[in-house]
Amino acid sequence: MPDFGLEELLRPVGARAFALEHFEKKPLFLQRSSASYHASLFRLEDMDRLHLLSRPQYTQVFAIDSRRKIATDEYADARGEVDALRLFELFEEGATIVHRNVDAYCASVATLCRSMEKYFNSPFSANAYWAPAGGRAFPVHYDANNVFALQISGSKQWRVYPSQTLPLRDEHCYDALADENPLAQYALNAGDMLYVPRGFPHLVCAADQPSLHISLYSFPYTWVDVLQRSVADALRKDAAFRASLPMGFLGADRADLEEAFSRLINRLAETARLELGLRSIWNELLSSRSPWIENPRESVGQAHALSQNSWIEVRKDLLYSIETGPDAIRLMGQGVAVSFDPSVLSGLIFALQTARFQIQELPGPPEAAGKLDLVRTLVLNGFCAVSRQDGGPA
Repeated sequence: MPDFGLEELLRPVGARAFALEHFEKKPLFLQRSSASYHASLFRLEDMDRLHLLSRPQYTQVFAIDSRRKIATDEYADARGEVDALRLFELFEEGATIVHRNVDAYCASVATLCRSMEKYFNSPFSANAYWAPAGGRAFPVHYDANNVFALQISGSKQWRVYPSQTLPLRDEHCYDALADENPLAQYALNAGDMLYVPRGFPHLVCAADQPSLHISLYSFPYTWVDVLQRSVADALRKDAAFRASLPMGFLGADRADLEEAFSRLINRLAETARLELGLRSIWNELLSSRSPWIENPRESVGQAHALSQNSWIEVRKDLLYSIETGPDAIRLMGQGVAVSFDPSVLSGLIFALQTARFQIQELPGPPEAAGKLDLVRTLVLNGFCAVSRQDGGPA
């Protein structure tokens, strides 16, 4: 099954045009000519299988209806496990079934999320929304995250209203907003995609048949995040900021306090460093990403059967950092941190930056066992994969 990534999601609009014209500026509606455009990503059968093969917790799968609040005990037992039959009864009564974080269970959706993360540099996840005919999960509201809605089956009507704010990640608005003066209205049919920037109120309603869509969502890193981390680092390191306020400061001359405050603000501007904030965000993103290894048993077997002639592929969505020290190299990414001997640095860089290669091509120490150990570690931790094709570079 071919990968479905950012390029396929935005086609025919390229990533650059999206960034310049739409990202956090205005919605983007892509009307496809093919109802099966998203078929390789997710199907209604996938959602059914998730319900049948496990008994998920109500925090993972739940029912929601804009007309009333649905209590958890209407579809879950005392242990919090969801009863699929009771859940589907609520669906027949008009409730929408929501399955959170389907990227944790579906390889194709996980691959798309990782592709989005490489471009946007913010974590992505995906929820599935299965609504009955006429179903409406929420009133008019806005989200604190950017949303990419991919219609899988059926159709939904979207109304999008002018932006009200650029909300931070804890500033969702699920209170009913005024349903008036929409910016645009869209009819999403199977294969269509709609991007709604954070802070744009919207109303979603299923049409005259059951409807399934998945929403890719991301809480972007903001300048607030960078400033908070950079400032926090500067405040911890500079003793000038640790001085106590003067005794009786509440009754002190405000002019003296303002002067001291301005002096510290200027000092902060001189000492806070952008790089420290960016590094903190980068490390957080790398540690939060986890690879999807579709067949772990097969991958482990392949890793232990590697030879000098084995062909290796690097992950297309790979994000990583390498920290070098006198005694060890530290590779971060895929949700893990792995240490290597400094002697393998050239081979490590080659393996992570070459799309496809044979292990015998690795530069560095000539010992065959060392090269095999390096690549085996990368494969087992999801940085690379054993190629399914033999022969020269693809």
